[in-house]
Amino acid sequence: MRCWLCLLLLLSACRYTFVPLDPGRASFPPRLGLSGRLEAVPGGAVAYLTVRRVGEPGYLELRWYKDDRLFEERSIWVEAPGSYQARFSRLDEGYYRLVVLVGGGPVLQLELGAPLLPAPPP
Repeated sequence: MRCWLCLLLLLSACRYTFVPLDPGRASFPPRLGLSGRLEAVPGGAVAYLTVRRVGEPGYLELRWYKDDRLFEERSIWVEAPGSYQARFSRLDEGYYRLVVLVGGGPVLQLELGAPLLPAPPP
């Protein structure tokens, strides 16, 4: 009798020892597919952005930096894949960079010019 009781207690404690059903393949949420390039024009720069995939409609936030200072800021509403342009001004031939953000997170960075790097140590 004791043996049956111990066996019953042991089996009731192991209730999670089954093999789960195959859940199938997990689907990934649709993500934004974005590429771009910067082209210098007299007195400014033009950003050419190509959106290949759109997860959900939203804004592309474009932040234009001169060295490490925010110089200009723009937004582009994107509903479908396509080509988009944005024009930015430049003061000189220095280092500029464009950071593209979606939902507050950076997705793409494009640079124009050479960054100012510190001198190497002696």
